[in-house]
Amino acid sequence: MAGIVALRLILTLVIFTVHVLCAKKPAEILRHSVTRHGYPVELHKVTTQDGYILSLVRIPGKSDKAPVLIVHGLLSSSVDWTVQGPDKSISFIAADEGYDVWLGNVRGNTFSKEHKTFSSKDREYWQFSFHEIGMYDIPAMVDYIRSNTSSDTVHYIGHSQGGTVFLVMASMRPAYNIKFASVHLMAPAAYIYHATSPAVDFASRIDELEMFAKLTRSYEIGGRGPGSSIDLVYAGHKTGLVPTSLVLTNIWYLVGVHDSINRTVLGEILANTPAGCSVYQLLHFGQNYLAKAFQLYDYGRVANMQRYGAKIPPEYPLHNVTAPIMLYYSAGDNFVPPEDVEELADQLPNVVHKHRIGLRKWNHIDYMFDTSAHRLYRMIVASLRNQSTDENRSQVTH
Repeated sequence: MAGIVALRLILTLVIFTVHVLCAKKPAEILRHSVTRHGYPVELHKVTTQDGYILSLVRIPGKSDKAPVLIVHGLLSSSVDWTVQGPDKSISFIAADEGYDVWLGNVRGNTFSKEHKTFSSKDREYWQFSFHEIGMYDIPAMVDYIRSNTSSDTVHYIGHSQGGTVFLVMASMRPAYNIKFASVHLMAPAAYIYHATSPAVDFASRIDELEMFAKLTRSYEIGGRGPGSSIDLVYAGHKTGLVPTSLVLTNIWYLVGVHDSINRTVLGEILANTPAGCSVYQLLHFGQNYLAKAFQLYDYGRVANMQRYGAKIPPEYPLHNVTAPIMLYYSAGDNFVPPEDVEELADQLPNVVHKHRIGLRKWNHIDYMFDTSAHRLYRMIVASLRNQSTDENRSQVTH
């Protein structure tokens, strides 16, 4: 009997915690993610050509320097660029240097779930992959920033899918290349066929993923809100029912063991990450992994013929990407290994710098959460001033 009572108390506590957490409005979370660290903030809404309404977070600059747009990766959000706080997060490091910082939130994440026509509960809402994000979200953000600042050009910083979508835009809509003063891509997930992460293997199970989504009518992966298993884990961790060691073990299973995550903010990370995505984003990455290519979405041979005039999707025309590109990658990244970044560099016509991070175990999420990530950020922000970096610049070390 005592055990049943204890179990009920635990379940009640978890449900209560989830309810409290989910009661926070997305706009409040975004605003608090910046103001809690003593910085000014503006929240902006941007509508894409195909009707998605996105959230942009602005940390106003104190000079006439070109604005900086920072775009998160898959399952992430703008909050990941503020969670480590002043002197540690790239958004605040750039703001301290006087840059006008804009943090993007792409369609489908916690903070960009609005649409002019559809609800996020509608199947139609989730009919997008990273292709549509590159074709519509990033151009909409760039155009909005340029129209709301005095600058003709923008610096771009992207991590993982944040690099993927830039390459989609710059290759498919090449007129945008001249709008960028510099482009910094951390572990850009274009070619990923050397990836060894279990997450990539999961994404490559295309038929199973698609069938599951259709059977359950659930097209969102890793979403937050009432009933979310992710929020249950967070609530369990917050109440001490889920130990930190268990959380880290599961993270390391996906990204590789590197005990470097900033544990002092782990609870804050779990509060908003993962932030959700469409199953079709995963499917697109899975397709590219199996095809050993960086290509458009594969709709099947019949639909491909109708869309592309060929049975196999075309590859993205990377020769169109003329913006100055700087690439950052590491040997310990099992999502975007060095071989794949080198392949990407060979396909791009204007790579002005490649930086291989010297830490052997530096993994895919260390770009956001490593305790020494600020050293990489300072290198990137310094190169915003120069618009190029010294090839002999010392590597990131502890």
